[in-house]
Amino acid sequence: MMMSEQGPSRVNWKSLPPLRGGVWVGMVTDVLDQQEIPNIVKTDLAAGTLGVITGTEQLGKGWRIQVPEEHYAQALEIFESLMGEEPDSDPT
Repeated sequence: MMMSEQGPSRVNWKSLPPLRGGVWVGMVTDVLDQQEIPNIVKTDLAAGTLGVITGTEQLGKGWRIQVPEEHYAQALEIFESLMGEEPDSDPT
């Protein structure tokens, strides 16, 4: 939670498009960090796997990077500039 003049305020987080590879997640979060955009990385463990990273892929479903709603437009622009048209593709 963030503090405001009226007390604590709730932050609404919004997900960028999903990614399959940990390398892509690292690239995007590095740039978000450089731009001082808060971010959280989550994985979907509903597939019953342990979320193990194997090379550039993760077993199970995709990764999601979440950013505060107020930074979403800037974060999406960064995401799209790094990913091009195929964010689910293998970076190798």
